[in-house]
Amino acid sequence: VRGALSKHEPSLGFYSSGDHSVVENHIDALEYAHVQLSIASWWGPGSKLDRARISLLMDKSVENRSASDPQVKWSVYHEDEYDLDQSPDAIKDDLDYLKKWFTWHPAWAYVDNRPVIFVYNEGGSVDEGCDVVNRWMTAGDGEWYVVLKVFKDYLTCKTQPDSWHQYAPGKDAIDESYAFGVSPGFWRAYDEEPKLKRVTKPKFCANVQRMVQSPAQWHLITTFNEAGEGTMIESSEEWKSNSGYGYYLDCLHDYP
Repeated sequence: VRGALSKHEPSLGFYSSGDHSVVENHIDALEYAHVQLSIASWWGPGSKLDRARISLLMDKSVENRSASDPQVKWSVYHEDEYDLDQSPDAIKDDLDYLKKWFTWHPAWAYVDNRPVIFVYNEGGSVDEGCDVVNRWMTAGDGEWYVVLKVFKDYLTCKTQPDSWHQYAPGKDAIDESYAFGVSPGFWRAYDEEPKLKRVTKPKFCANVQRMVQSPAQWHLITTFNEAGEGTMIESSEEWKSNSGYGYYLDCLHDYP
């Protein structure tokens, strides 16, 4: 990331996310941790070999499970919204692309019979935030289950999305009505100091216990393998355990 290696190295080493054995390892780890939904970053049609990458993730999710009901379902995190402020027509083009290539797959996540999409939108002023809501709900036209990122006074918008989430890796836990989230740490590859020091096993397990007890719709983990931001919980020698999965995944396994 910006010419710097990540602060933490996975047990698998620095790998390619297109490697079949790596994906199989990841699906196994997600299942061990009782993860039901995994959200893959996406930067628009044709970006970063998306058709091959996302299809592989979903295909591997059904290989050892019932093809009609895999444990791990998938959605994408629409990253471009943060910078592009796309028009409803441009957003619809993205959504149509996702429908064509991915949402028919049995491993795509649905809520209320609609495909789920998470959006990494900017906060900004209330007017800017409400504009994001209006654009996305217009583009989705009731056919998508749209989960937007919260911003200041988000509940004052006349139009509301289907659900809300927060991306806050700098906090070891967030406890909100819409979501409970946990983070194991936050140290980007190019930063000299961490935004959040690595969370200890007792603290992370305690946060997971609180999350499991939360009535919030979303129980979010930031993140499984975002090594560049130093938020990963996948296995590493730094937090190895007897299970082989590492103690962060052990906590999730122990508190389903």
